[in-house]
This record gives sequence, structure tokens and C-alpha cells, in this order.
Amino acid sequence: MQIVDKSYFNNQNYINIPLSVNDPSGSVAPSNATALDNLCIKVEREILLNALGLELYNEFKALTLITIEDIGNERWKKFVQGEEYDGKVWLGLNYDDSLIAWKVFEQFVSDTNRRLSATGVASVNAENATNQTPAYLIATANQTFTKQYQGEFLDSPIINGCFIDWYGCTEIEKSLYGYLMDRQVEFPEWDLTKFRIYETKNTFGL
Repeated sequence: MQIVDKSYFNNQNYINIPLSVNDPSGSVAPSNATALDNLCIKVEREILLNALGLELYNEFKALTLITIEDIGNERWKKFVQGEEYDGKVWLGLNYDDSLIAWKVFEQFVSDTNRRLSATGVASVNAENATNQTPAYLIATANQTFTKQYQGEFLDSPIINGCFIDWYGCTEIEKSLYGYLMDRQVEFPEWDLTKFRIYETKNTFGL
């Protein structure tokens, strides 16, 4: 089951990518459609493996849009489509501003800003155009992704008297990490110690 595809980048929003869909007229003009198709598959697989681990990932990948509606797959339906619970909200993974789409956008902008040349890596510089760094686009996409993916993760615990809190989850809108923490009863196979954390980037690429 694939959650995000190239159609997510054809909307008039921050993650819009020009030429992100095939030309319906059948034109052979260059487009970003094929590259986005491949990147969506690659990035989505990486994110879900890093978040879920191999056992849960394989179970999820065996699902289809039809079988996710079956009785017994409620946890995966909520995982993808989102839910409201206990005064909190998990937006899911298939809405317009999906964390997966943000990561794909970040990777796409990073990749297309570079081109291999005979002497190494060269930045793209369009003729008769002002060369403007995409660093702010990459940083914004990265920071939005990491907030939605691991927002409540703590590098060190919150100490309140004798109480030590490694979770610190007080957000109403949950990150993927926060949602899995809240729903450990529904996902008993999930091992939080193997949840991979991503590094954040700033406009300097750090």
C-alpha cells in the first residue's frame, strides 16, 4: 500500500512541484513525474521502516486500499487516515500536508538543486535567471517534517520533583512518534527504542 504519490505535489500549496504529473495530451516534454514516482516510494519506505520497524512495516505493506477497511485492520486505517482521541488529534499520513510529502519535497528540492558534472557536483543555474538558493525551502520542509514525525521525542528527560518523564507529550496535534506512544496498546509489536530520529536542518544546511 502506497500512501503518498506524485499527485500530492500538484496542488497550489507550499510543496507544489512544477510538472509533477504527466501531460494528459501525451506530450513527451520533460516532467518531474517519473522522478517523483520513484522518490515517493523510496522516501515512504524509509520513513515507515524507521518509525515502525521491519515486522510492522511488512504487515502494513501487505494492505491495500480495500483491505485497510476490513474488520481487524482498524489500527492501520486510523494510522493512515487519522483520528481524534482523548482530546488529541492525529492527522494521519494521507492528508495534503502529510509528513511523508514534506520529506519527499525536501529530498526532491535537494536532489534537483545538484547535477553531476565531469568535475564533481554542480549547482543548477538557469540561463537569464537569478540564481537563488533553495536552502530556505529545504530547511522549512525538513523542520516541518521532523515536527510532524518526531515532535514529542526528548533527548533528555523532564524532571519534575521525583518524577522523571522521558515522553513529555503535551501537544494536542500529535506527531507520528507521539501517536505511536499513545497507541502502544494497539501496536504492541512496536519497539520505541528502535524509532529512528532525524536530524534537523537550518538554512545553512546544518
